[in-house]
Amino acid sequence: MLNPTRKPQAYLIVCLLFLAAVSLVTAGFAPPAAAQEAPAPPAIAAKGAMMVNADDGQVLYSLNPEQELPMASTTKMMTALIVIEDCKNLDAPVTASERAATIGESSIYLQAGETLTVRQMLNGMLIPSGNDAAIALAEFDAGSVEAFVDKMNKRAQELGMTHTHYVNPHGLDADGHYTCAADYIKLAEELMKHPEIREIVSRSEYHIPQGSNPEGRDLINNNHLMAKYPFINGIKTGYTDNAGQCIIISANKNGEHLILSYLGGPSLAQRDQDVMNLLGYGFDSYQQRTVIKAGEEYGSIDVPYQWGRKLSLAADTDLARQVYVKDQVETRLVLPDDLSLPIHKGDKVGLVEAYDGDKMLGSTYLVATEDVGSPGFFGRVSYYLSSFAHALTGFAGHLL
Repeated sequence: MLNPTRKPQAYLIVCLLFLAAVSLVTAGFAPPAAAQEAPAPPAIAAKGAMMVNADDGQVLYSLNPEQELPMASTTKMMTALIVIEDCKNLDAPVTASERAATIGESSIYLQAGETLTVRQMLNGMLIPSGNDAAIALAEFDAGSVEAFVDKMNKRAQELGMTHTHYVNPHGLDADGHYTCAADYIKLAEELMKHPEIREIVSRSEYHIPQGSNPEGRDLINNNHLMAKYPFINGIKTGYTDNAGQCIIISANKNGEHLILSYLGGPSLAQRDQDVMNLLGYGFDSYQQRTVIKAGEEYGSIDVPYQWGRKLSLAADTDLARQVYVKDQVETRLVLPDDLSLPIHKGDKVGLVEAYDGDKMLGSTYLVATEDVGSPGFFGRVSYYLSSFAHALTGFAGHLL
């Protein structure tokens, strides 16, 4: 007959075993590093703007991101994307038509019948924003401007640019020609995947040695911010009376790559001030943080043959990374299934990894914080007897 006076005892044992199991599960996780307060975003005068971290898609700033607005010569980003995707030989000849030579406004002054290479035309279109080069490239790629515009709209749909519609390849004002700040982030990210384009848009100037001008052409980039701020490496400016000041910026600093889309600024001076304020805000949103600290204990592991004993594990070295100020960094442990004895203080036992969301920031070794010797014969026997006794106690508690 079972003794009812043992029931509370057994219940207590079960509770203790449950708590021990919970501690085993949670020992492998350290609390996330606390997020910090981000700087206040600046007030700007654009009609629409958006800024993202190009590496992970983090949206750092947004103002009317889906408002449909004219985009002036930033249109040429899509023209460049289609040409670079279609053309297998950038040294292929492109001959300027009468339509290209007479388009007017921003121009590299092509003459009808003049021939340059695709590469030279791309430089002429993207650096000084030649409308004539845009027409010449459109006709070269699709046979006509109208057929090329159809390709522009199809490619926009493929990129998920749901608030964009093109009427021409150059960006002069026209009814039904518009985009939004969010769509142009998508376009800029796609365009900058091409190394040839990255090289072109990062140039402050470029020389075309041949053509109708015996002395060639010296092209100067319309984006004068690049000459003043070396961390800006593209992409495209634009202006018309209807569109206002527009600019799409790529900038790299402190290991962060930002893309900024800015549409509808009231003046060039205001645009420049807004852009620099936004980039400053964006880069200040990241900080060097010690995400794993040397000497800090991040978890523990069971010690073989010693019931209930755990070996505390500490990080071997610091790990510092650039982190978005609002993010929390989580640490995860990678531990062996079994601990091989003996262990000496400072021995590497596992890893501690730092994560920002799903992105692993890095890892460092976990080391033993004390010596643990190998058990002798009697130590092993004592452990097995103790384990057997605990198992019996648990089984008895389950029956009761």
